[in-house]
Amino acid sequence: MKKYPGRLFLGILIFGSGPALGAGEHAATDPGKGPISDYRELTANETTIQAVLDTYGRAMEQKSVEIMEQAIIPNDFSTVESGYPNWTWEDFRDNHLLLEMDAFTDISYSLQLISGELQDSLGFGVYRYTASGKMQGQAASISGLGTAILELTDAGWRIQHLHTSAPRQQLEGMSGEN
Repeated sequence: MKKYPGRLFLGILIFGSGPALGAGEHAATDPGKGPISDYRELTANETTIQAVLDTYGRAMEQKSVEIMEQAIIPNDFSTVESGYPNWTWEDFRDNHLLLEMDAFTDISYSLQLISGELQDSLGFGVYRYTASGKMQGQAASISGLGTAILELTDAGWRIQHLHTSAPRQQLEGMSGEN
């Protein structure tokens, strides 16, 4: 995999440079209404993006680092979850993912594509996520929006970066704040 300084910034410029590139084939629809699959068939590229998101969700449900590594680029992965960054796979895996996997049971994790596009070796997917399960026997759930930056690797499309956010009231409720 060839490294490009500022690749993420470049990808944002490419995909956000105008309505034709940013909007893709679904420019006439309203992505704010929910997942694409709720109102039309996915394109081939959208199906590819959804499959990567599904692998990520399956990894969470099965508490599997091995499955997760089929969805992401382990040697080039970062994530920002509601303002908290993990800049490497090792940091995310060891200081976030494994802790959540240990703390939760009966996990259900769904990622549904709202908008996405693949172009050359970069792509993006905007999605709605819902996660639920039990923590110390108590039901817990959260939902929000996310953006995945994807890169075409020798192993296929993989997630290079994730950025998720949840409504403030959900985050405050999970932390015990009012």
